[in-house]
Amino acid sequence: MKLLPGIIIALSFFFLSCSQSEITPPPAGNDSNLVGTTAIPFVGNTTIKAMEGVYTLASGSEYLGTTFVCKVSRNKVSFFSNASGMQLLLKYGYKASDGSIQFSGFWRYTESPAQANIQFAISSADGVADLLNGLVSSLKLKEVTSGNPITIQYERPFTAFATNNPFMVFAHHGIQTTVDPPYAENSINMILNAEDYGITGLELDVRMTKDNVPILVHDPTINTRLTKKGPLFGYWDQYSFAFISQYVELIDGQRVPSVEQALTAFIDSTTMKYFWMDIKGNVDVFKYLEPVVRRAYKRALDKNRDVVIFAGLPSSEVIDELKKVPTYQAGNPADPNYTLPLPTLAEESIDKALANNCQFFGPRYTMGLLLPDVQRAHDNGLKVISWTLNAEGLIKNYLKNGQFDGFITDYPAYVVYNYYTMF
Repeated sequence: MKLLPGIIIALSFFFLSCSQSEITPPPAGNDSNLVGTTAIPFVGNTTIKAMEGVYTLASGSEYLGTTFVCKVSRNKVSFFSNASGMQLLLKYGYKASDGSIQFSGFWRYTESPAQANIQFAISSADGVADLLNGLVSSLKLKEVTSGNPITIQYERPFTAFATNNPFMVFAHHGIQTTVDPPYAENSINMILNAEDYGITGLELDVRMTKDNVPILVHDPTINTRLTKKGPLFGYWDQYSFAFISQYVELIDGQRVPSVEQALTAFIDSTTMKYFWMDIKGNVDVFKYLEPVVRRAYKRALDKNRDVVIFAGLPSSEVIDELKKVPTYQAGNPADPNYTLPLPTLAEESIDKALANNCQFFGPRYTMGLLLPDVQRAHDNGLKVISWTLNAEGLIKNYLKNGQFDGFITDYPAYVVYNYYTMF
């Protein structure tokens, strides 16, 4: 039975006592070496993108690792190493006064909140001129913030297989959500920064408000695992979106976003392609979700963004809700902006994925490699995404022996590093 709506002021015993995630935001930057640099624009730019590849430690301490995978996102150059899921997230700029490219950011482990600022530079003698001409074979990044600086050297490009078959890396409703994440899960700031951590797609949770606004939140009730203590308690669908926005703060101070707000941030401010909506099962959810998703596809089309926004179907009950809105999968001739069917994913079995005309199959990792099912999915044009893989050994095993197209993970650095060094 649902609780009655209530506003309880200063009475903490009314709040749920779930364990609360600690937020460890990125460290305040020391960007002194970026002063006087010129931004290198991402859009239409191939200069920084050319840095992608595999790097090795050329000199200095091994504390950051000895082998690195470099990936370039919309705003940063990121390195993922063989040392405990180490990741380096770096802003950059061109310094005309000495012909160098300067990098400033921080390093952080995957399964620990330990982190610190770090700065690098590519000097004019270490490959800047070549990089500006699309050549990277002589590229070296030298640390400039340590008494015992390290040097990272470009070794090779990604293989043709890895380049032509980009593996889908989905955030598990957040970034490193199990180990002091940098941002609250299912939040706008998480969406805006996710791709810097190697993520190419988002898996986020959809519930409904009292006034039928789809929002992003995982748990069915307002609780201190996800939110700061405040005056509301009970189920999310007891309150209007405006009321939630006024009285509820996520644990890092952000507001609970609507799906529409999240999709706008995803389309306008990232280069990620995939947006997986894990439908939590409210009655008539697809009636109210469909127009939101169709508007998002129209926005993406207007902005020349190639995106795939799909609804996850975790149960027969959610599939039944989908069937109540036949235009969701069949297209809507009444909508001149987007008449195509909207994609979906079934989790329970390949049979349900095929029977319900899904474009994706999303089995839990505990179901195993499922080689015949994955092959059957591929034969029918479906992509297969396993979830949720966190242990590095499991990730290596499923990459090496499986045929999956992507994973959901709390630890994307493990997936990125192992995929691009294994294939």
